[in-house]
Order: sequence, then structure tokens, then C-alpha cells
Amino acid sequence: MIIKEINNKIKVLKNINKLSNTLSMISFSKLIKISKNIMNIELLYNEFINVSKLIKNIGLINCCIIITTNKGLCGNINNDILKKSLIFIKKNKNLDVILIGKKGIEFFKKKNFIIKKQIIFSDKISFNKINFSIEVINILKSYKNIFIISSFILNNNIKVILTKLFNEYKYKYINKHNFDYNNLISSYLNYSLKFFYFRNIVCEYKSRMMTMKSASDNSKNIIKELDLVKNKIRQFKVTQEMLEIINGSNL
Repeated sequence: MIIKEINNKIKVLKNINKLSNTLSMISFSKLIKISKNIMNIELLYNEFINVSKLIKNIGLINCCIIITTNKGLCGNINNDILKKSLIFIKKNKNLDVILIGKKGIEFFKKKNFIIKKQIIFSDKISFNKINFSIEVINILKSYKNIFIISSFILNNNIKVILTKLFNEYKYKYINKHNFDYNNLISSYLNYSLKFFYFRNIVCEYKSRMMTMKSASDNSKNIIKELDLVKNKIRQFKVTQEMLEIINGSNL
């Protein structure tokens, strides 16, 4: 390996290092921004959990909502979600599948799965403008229960969990007290989906930040190793030239 080739490799690795550092910082800034926005939605979702004990949907079949990312470069987050999803779908035959995120849609299309609904939010849209349509909410109202597979952060580690939206307890209590059932369930579904979607985005940014940081560190280590190899080659060539000069002078 000549010094010129090593220098070219070092140059490429330095560019990779700059790019991965930049992506890591971008993900970190987005993570901070969305973490502030998700707090209010999380409070609403936690309040709705108690109310959900009074709700019962009327459908005969269940629905599974799978939330993945739109982009890659975020570690194994999508692979883990899709693996858990496949296991759950195989165990539950009478189940409709709703997908949120490009990665999940691409995966299930290749597997020739029947997809009830596909939802993709643009990465450029602001968090405040992300809402689930009335059409989606009305579809969800027709199911007996809704399961959501998404990621969340536990003890600084990213985990994939399955969440059941409805716990069928005292649903007759609503009818007795004349609650606005449709408005209640629509709000619950909308805020629940937003909460899980935003929480998955938080995991995406954190995972991408960690992945890019790891790539940056690895590129630095490789650059150091290549610098050592380059210096050894240079020293060898200098030593070889000196020996040739010494041997030539002895002739």
C-alpha cells in the first residue's frame, strides 16, 4: 500500500467523520426540540388512560398499528419493530394492519401483506401540524381493540413494546351518564396516536445520534491506524534509502 493511497483513504474517512458528526448534532438538536413538544401530549395521554377504562369499541376484529421511521441511519430500531410485528401478526390471524412510516410500508409491501391503511407524515412538517385525519379515526373506531407496536426509551436504552389501547371494564358507565362518546373516543385515539408517533420519533433521533456518534468514533480510530501505517511506510522508505546510500558509499 503506497502513501498516496493511504492519504486518499484518510481524506475519505475525514469527510465521513465530519458528516457523521454533523448528523449526530442535527439529531441531538431535533431530539431536544421534540422532547419539549411531547411533554404536553404525554400528559394528555396519561389522563386519557384513566378515561379509556370506561370505553369499549364495538368491532369484531382487532387492529395492529406499526410505527416505523421514514429514514434509515438509525441503528436497529426498525428491524426490532418489524421483527416483533411479524411475531404478533402470526399469532393473531384476525387482525388488520395499519402502517405509519416509510420503512414499515416498504417492508410489508415486499412481503405482500394486505395493508388496511398507510400513513406517512413529511419530515418537513412541523410537530404542531401533525394530526390524524377523521378518516383514520373513524376506521379505528370500528375495531374491537387496537394494538400499537412502537419504540420508547427505558433507562437510556431503546426498547420495542406492544401497547393495548382499550381495557374493557365499565363501559356501561358512559351510557348511563350520557357522555359524548364519539368525541371522547376520537380525542383518545388522536392523542394516543400522536403520543406514540412522537415517542417513536424521539427514539429515532436518539438512535441516529448514537449510530452517527459510533460511526464518527470508528472513523477516528481507523484514521489513527492508517496514520501509523503511513508513518511506518515512510520510516521504512527513509531507512531503505539511507541503507542504499551507505551501501553505495562502501563500494
